[in-house]
Amino acid sequence: MSEHEDTEAGAPPSQASPHTPDETRELLLMRAGAHAFAVCADETDGEAQQCSKPTPLPHAPRAVLGVVCVRGRMRTVLDPLALVNAQVEPDAPRDEETRRGEETQRLFVTLRGDEQLALAVERVEGIVRVPAEALAPPLQPARPLRATLEHEGTRVHVLDPSQLFDAAMQGTERRRPRTVNREP
Repeated sequence: MSEHEDTEAGAPPSQASPHTPDETRELLLMRAGAHAFAVCADETDGEAQQCSKPTPLPHAPRAVLGVVCVRGRMRTVLDPLALVNAQVEPDAPRDEETRRGEETQRLFVTLRGDEQLALAVERVEGIVRVPAEALAPPLQPARPLRATLEHEGTRVHVLDPSQLFDAAMQGTERRRPRTVNREP
C-alpha cells in the first residue's frame, strides 16, 4: 500500500478526508459536575479506581487536585472541570459547581504516559464507539481539548492526555528557584 492509497480519488493528499467512512473511535465517557468528558479508551490505564481524597500539593495550580496512589503508583490528579474552564475563563474564580464537584469526585481514571496522570470524575459512563467523523474540532481552540462530540444530546469534551499536564501548569512555574542564604 502506498502513502497515497488512503486519499480520495482525484483529490490531492492535503484535501483528502482524514477518516475512512467506516472508521470508528472507542471513547471512555465520564462525568464531572454537569459536564461530560472523554478520552480515547486506549489512552487509559485500566478501570476507574475509587480512592480517598488526593493529598494536596503546595503551590499547585487550580487544576491539580493533588496526588493519589493507584495500584501502587503515585498519580497526579487533575480536575477536568478546572482544565476546561481555565481555557475558557483563565482568571475565573472557582464556582460553586466546581467546588461541589471536587468534594464528590472520588473516582480516578488513570491515563497512560510518562506523566502518570489521573482524572478526577464523579462517574464513568462506559466505553462508546463513535464514527470518527462525529468528532468535531473544539468550539474554541484550547490546549487540552482534542475534539467535541454530541452524544445522546450532550456535548462531550474529548481530552488530549498528551496536553493535560501542560494545560494544568499553564501560567505557573514548574519549579521555583531555590533561595540560598548568603552572608555578605
